[in-house]
Amino acid sequence: MKRICSNNFISALKILLVSVLLAFCATAEKSERDRNNLLLFEEYSYSGISLDISNETENARATAWRPDGSMLFVTGRYTENVVSYSLEEPWNIGTATFSAEFDLAEDLGNSSQSSVAHGLFLHNDGALMLVFNRTEIWEFTLETPWNLASAVQTSYFDLQKYVQRGHDFDFKADGSRFFIDDRDAQAVHEFYLETPWDISTMKWEYTLDISDQENAVRGLELVLEGTVMLLMDTGRKEVLQYQLSEPYSLKSARFINAFNVSEETGNPRGLSIRPDLEFFYVTGNDNQKIYQYTRRSSY
Repeated sequence: MKRICSNNFISALKILLVSVLLAFCATAEKSERDRNNLLLFEEYSYSGISLDISNETENARATAWRPDGSMLFVTGRYTENVVSYSLEEPWNIGTATFSAEFDLAEDLGNSSQSSVAHGLFLHNDGALMLVFNRTEIWEFTLETPWNLASAVQTSYFDLQKYVQRGHDFDFKADGSRFFIDDRDAQAVHEFYLETPWDISTMKWEYTLDISDQENAVRGLELVLEGTVMLLMDTGRKEVLQYQLSEPYSLKSARFINAFNVSEETGNPRGLSIRPDLEFFYVTGNDNQKIYQYTRRSSY
């Protein structure tokens, strides 16, 4: 009887030890993910590289990239345009040269806010472009991918029911979710799209209150497969970082830290980031430049 009890005790102890070990490994893995997210901006600094866009845009805002880093696209608010640049060295804006311009004035002319183009998004295949002002989105099909000269307006969406004063937006990688910042509401809105990439099918999902951190949000990017959200805050002159414990779910978002860009620009108005996070880019409205920031470890 004693031997049976002893064997049972040893078996139970083994199970307990395995459970503790598995729990420890899971906690360590989560801690490592959290640590990496926490360190997202701690290793970055201004590279000294910038792109002067003053000849092509006025009051520039959002930036978007071709996935291979060979092309950069920028919205100009006062110039009511989208312009593109070709990069001799991918992702290095110091090698960028102007390549094309698309005039938005005619297409956005049906809006009372036609001269306030802010947000910009291009699908990874280069055939879909979306431009956002404060409450409206225009959809364009690029008949020749990545070629602005081939852009044709295909849809229009009025979002005033949901957004007070938005500036930038982003999608989940599969097009099933859509996110918009909202400066006046001090919030970020999350929508579910019944048909991926089709904004006409979107349903409101959740609104994240960022009033405790936000001053004047004007840029939004989701990275690391939706586990990190970055917001450009013009008032704070900082990039705000939120961690999402559940990918692409704003309900799980919590503020982590901020990265100051005031030494380069006193009026940051746009934000974009290379997918592997080696570089990120800030649109400076005061000097009409785009600034490139780099991981210090990659110098």
